[in-house]
Amino acid sequence: MAADDFKRIFESLRVAVVITDPRGKVSFANSAFAQLASQEGETSGLELVKLFAAEDRKRVLQNITRVGDGKAGSAFFDAMLNPAGKTPHWVSVALQPSLDAKGKATGVIAILQDIGSQRETDEALNLVSARLLAVTESSPIAIMIETAPGDVELANDAFVHLLGLKSAAQSLSGLRVDDVMDEAPSASMLMERVQILVEGEPGGAVWLPRAGAGESTEFEKGAAEIALIEKIGEELSVALEGMAAISIRAQQMEFDQAIVAHFQSIRTSTETAMAAIGDLVDFSKLSGGITLHKKGFRLRASLAELISRVAATAEEKKCHLRIKVEQDVSDALEGDIDRLQLILKNLLDNAFVLMPGAEIALHIMPEYTTETGIQLSFSVVASGSVAQASGAKSADAGMGVAVAKFMVAAMGGKLAIALRAGAEALYSFSIEFPVLPTPAAPERASYASLVALSVLVVSGDPAQRLHLSNLLRGWRMVPLEADNASMAMALLERLEEENNPIPLVILANQLPVQDGFLLAFRIKHHARFHSTLVMMLCSEGRPGDAIACRENGISAYMRYPIGDRQLNEAVIAVTGASVDAEETPTLVTRHSLREQRKGATILLVDRSRDSQILAAHILGRHDCSVVVAQDLAEAIAALDQDVYDLVLVDTTLAGLTGEDAATLLRVRIARDPQNTRIVATSLEHGPIFRAEKLAQGFNATTAKPFRKEPLLALLRRDEPAAAT
Repeated sequence: MAADDFKRIFESLRVAVVITDPRGKVSFANSAFAQLASQEGETSGLELVKLFAAEDRKRVLQNITRVGDGKAGSAFFDAMLNPAGKTPHWVSVALQPSLDAKGKATGVIAILQDIGSQRETDEALNLVSARLLAVTESSPIAIMIETAPGDVELANDAFVHLLGLKSAAQSLSGLRVDDVMDEAPSASMLMERVQILVEGEPGGAVWLPRAGAGESTEFEKGAAEIALIEKIGEELSVALEGMAAISIRAQQMEFDQAIVAHFQSIRTSTETAMAAIGDLVDFSKLSGGITLHKKGFRLRASLAELISRVAATAEEKKCHLRIKVEQDVSDALEGDIDRLQLILKNLLDNAFVLMPGAEIALHIMPEYTTETGIQLSFSVVASGSVAQASGAKSADAGMGVAVAKFMVAAMGGKLAIALRAGAEALYSFSIEFPVLPTPAAPERASYASLVALSVLVVSGDPAQRLHLSNLLRGWRMVPLEADNASMAMALLERLEEENNPIPLVILANQLPVQDGFLLAFRIKHHARFHSTLVMMLCSEGRPGDAIACRENGISAYMRYPIGDRQLNEAVIAVTGASVDAEETPTLVTRHSLREQRKGATILLVDRSRDSQILAAHILGRHDCSVVVAQDLAEAIAALDQDVYDLVLVDTTLAGLTGEDAATLLRVRIARDPQNTRIVATSLEHGPIFRAEKLAQGFNATTAKPFRKEPLLALLRRDEPAAAT
């Protein structure tokens, strides 16, 4: 579609759209944007960031630069739009990269929406909710507030104590009132329901104690029990913190594995004891504080170690675990990494329990940089149909969340918790870290030959593993197989201990529990595997995969099914390159492999071995690359995987004898199909054959056996084009 067509479409939209270069200079804006930003006349050449309030400009510019440079696939944030001399107002901003024909970012598309009235409404509702919550929680009288649909909106500690419930008051939010009342056999005798009417219609209810219900001695007894449990929880938290530090130090100092396992078993027992009283303790009310132990650490390596600790729980709950650390998140930081790991582990574990079967992702992105360091945003996000269907339980329940809230506050942040389990971001918080100098990346080893090179194939599909292993054996490589991420990590660790490390891993993008991107992240940021090369074979590509590859240290990204020759080229490019692929902006893909070729790329669809050898000999002497397909199915697969300058087709093959043969092949060409020449070949070549094939949509014809001059003439496009 032409640029003018795009502009006409954008101009017709009611939402404000603006296109900028990678540094935020406006190249196009529609009338809705001009109205929103109060801009009269020509908008081209304006600096978008200057339309925002001064305190937001740095953050806006950083997000535009990240998206414009291809470091992030998108960005979403709220900011104050403040054009000179006009009334400032809040807008939501969504940024997407503007891509060229090769999929590279050349600018930024920004969509702005006025949210001033929405924020005012939200602030008013939040104020009302905060006051209601404060009144309810501070009241010594048992209170539960019911919504119109019959769910618990709020409940206080006195309500929980009076009914003898085993859950914390916060964890009741979102549950059905009937279910809560059924947990206490005497609830109907202790509480009475007072209905709330809104404009004559039922709008919920307030539950209050019946006259004479609940003696003070019982309340005092419950308070004493809670105080005792809080004391136990405090002591257990100290024990857990100590055992966490000991087990981590034991691993770092390479103690005997039996000793490390013993420390970890004690740590697990302590965590189990804490979980047993989780709903009865609120750590935010504990006396005293904690002392932060700040030190330098590598963020991504610490996250890779964290994943190994939570993967088993994710698998048990059938959750699909993902992690996204944006490229411009600094890796060398200073802070209390042990407590940060504990915070993230608690939140992830709680998310797995809260929504079994959902996709749970940990997102880490930079909010902004300061003179002293970088402000990082952490969020645990739930997505998928299971996440949307959940919502019966509060995300604020349990000891793990209470501990996380307490420790986030100690580290200078505030933990935001979703009101209901169906919300997208279950947990989020921001913490500032000092940034340390980044150490130089280690040099990557290169390999002169593929012979005897070990390679680990990771895929949940047995047929895919068999196909790839057979190809690799044909090149005299030594393939090993794993059907999941846990097995892959175990194999890598075992062979590393045996002084026989695996230099190359080829993995599928779809794996159970952990996807291929997460496994690649764990491998590349493992203390002993950072030099291991990782290639990904993707069955179903998604927008943003190239950025995800760079974020997770993947050196090559190819579509599957993949041709033998194309896979061989990719393996050679990754293992034999003179420069580190991870330190260059170019990810090895089918397009980058094609750009490295000197001559034309030709697809030969022919079963004859003699024809294949002859065509490869003639065309190879002119720097051409020849890909062979034996039948129609292989031809379609080859066209799906690569771009060809010329397609030579033996029209006697099954499926290619009909009048639609040229159309069958041309519809599989994704890029510029009309400019790709499809040539019919035959031993029975003659004027009648030629006229027939040109009429069917072939661009040209040529005779078999192949001869040098006619083939070179096809490369020069000397043959007449097909009739239309």
